[in-house]
Amino acid sequence: MVKKGIIFNVGSSSIKYCLFYDYEKKESGNYEKLHDKKDYQKTLNKILEKFKKENIDYIAHRVVHGGSIDKPIKINKRVENKIKEYSKFAPLHNPKQLMVLDVVRKKSNAPQYAVFDTMFYSGIPEVAKTYAIPSKLSKKYNIRRYGFHGLSHKFVSKDLKGKTITCHLGSGCSISAINKNKALDTSMGMTPLEGLIMRTRSGSIDPGIILFLQKKGHDINKILRKDSGFKGISGKDDFRDVLKTMSKNKKSKLAYDMIIYNLSKIIGGYITVLNGLDNLVFTAAMGENVAKLRKDVCDNLGFIGVKLDKKSNEKNKEKISSSDSKVKVYVRKTDEETQIAEELLTSGLLNKK
Repeated sequence: MVKKGIIFNVGSSSIKYCLFYDYEKKESGNYEKLHDKKDYQKTLNKILEKFKKENIDYIAHRVVHGGSIDKPIKINKRVENKIKEYSKFAPLHNPKQLMVLDVVRKKSNAPQYAVFDTMFYSGIPEVAKTYAIPSKLSKKYNIRRYGFHGLSHKFVSKDLKGKTITCHLGSGCSISAINKNKALDTSMGMTPLEGLIMRTRSGSIDPGIILFLQKKGHDINKILRKDSGFKGISGKDDFRDVLKTMSKNKKSKLAYDMIIYNLSKIIGGYITVLNGLDNLVFTAAMGENVAKLRKDVCDNLGFIGVKLDKKSNEKNKEKISSSDSKVKVYVRKTDEETQIAEELLTSGLLNKK
């Protein structure tokens, strides 16, 4: 019997939704520029009303931070409390997802399920997930590397054999090292702040900078989450504007060069972690659409035999490496909603009463 489900992918100001019949995506849409609870409520009511004749079997949600939860789970009060607990590590996302759960519950009787971005990294080695702070503090406060964008990294890498590095480059950016379909490391950490330079997020910086700015009375949360990244360097929070102005604007050029340097450095580190590389994947808005970014990163990897096919790269083809490249390079459109449907349908949860 076909399982019909609605999948919600909630952002800090948007809601993506999909209607699935088993593994088949029947319909999808995206509402953006949502500002407050009223906007979210109105949008959710509109989506649920649209599908009210479908006899929906389940409603699933992408939840950014699930802590130690390592598989899809039916939502109950205990699970909601866990999502709330980990809001401290994902304050831009988890609280919105809790709000959405509550709104949906009032409108629909269909059981709700959570699928977590952090699940893919639940098994990364201790050496990769442990921070060099007193272990008693790590244990007390659940401080460890959790990783994010896991649904995306898993989706774009799942049919690739061997040693793979995936680059999710959107508003948030992360890189993962994967071997035999298992994650070994990832650039985001306890929160989605660590790692690469992002649109408005700083990525990894010297912790001493944080201590120094705190002493000076600055709002560290706002600085690191909303005012940093390539916006903080160039003054532009749209990567397309950075690209358009970099030939004349030194700050835009610096921001671009730092992004390429940052990407190349972390990819290089993960080649060491993997002890080689078979596949390199670019995904999300910047990864899927900016040929120059891919070329400039891959030019830095020529020492391991990475070679691009110029025309394929410029046309954003799926496979962009040349026939004589020692590493296969791909551009893949991510689909977190399809990955969520697959996670749920293969979990057996939907067959339980």
